[in-house]
Amino acid sequence: MSSSKSAKEQLFEKWNGKEVNLLSSSPYTNFLRGLNEKNIDIYNITCSLTEIYVDSQLAQSKNPNICVFLNEWLNNKKRIKTDNEKNIEKTKLWNNYVEELWIKLEQEKERNYWCRRNFPSSPVTTVFAACFTIFSCAVIVFFIIYNYRTIKDFFRSSIKKKIVLKQNLQKYISNGLLGTSSEYSSSLTGNNRIHISYLSEKYS
Repeated sequence: MSSSKSAKEQLFEKWNGKEVNLLSSSPYTNFLRGLNEKNIDIYNITCSLTEIYVDSQLAQSKNPNICVFLNEWLNNKKRIKTDNEKNIEKTKLWNNYVEELWIKLEQEKERNYWCRRNFPSSPVTTVFAACFTIFSCAVIVFFIIYNYRTIKDFFRSSIKKKIVLKQNLQKYISNGLLGTSSEYSSSLTGNNRIHISYLSEKYS
């Protein structure tokens, strides 16, 4: 039993089968004049877009993603009809007629820019974005490592200074105590000598 098609697949099939013959009263007849002689495929897509864009706006209440689907559908058509933009002449026709028509449609008072045109990222843009992301990550990692080493060296230097200061302070205190002890001992020895001499003279 085949699974039911998604809303996007149903819309794509509907739009692919859309055939529109512009009436002479259409506001876009003069704009598209001569395109059918240059490229009939692009002409047919452009004529279909005049109705698909309007119908999609009316259906957006039932399908909130219809604008996204419409952009995707049109981007797929562009990729196919312009040989992925490798065909310069077809790409020029597409931009001059299909893309310009989209701008005119969204500028209509009734449309009021309800669906903006979105283009897929080109391979060059994708590669550039990937390279930029990798470069940014590398720079961040470098600064993290650099700052870590700097902070580490700072703490090591501070600890070393504290240790040296402590050792110097201990030496200073030790030398001070030894000096005081020697002076005190010398003083006592001198006093004893004086006292002994005094007693000797007294009892002699």
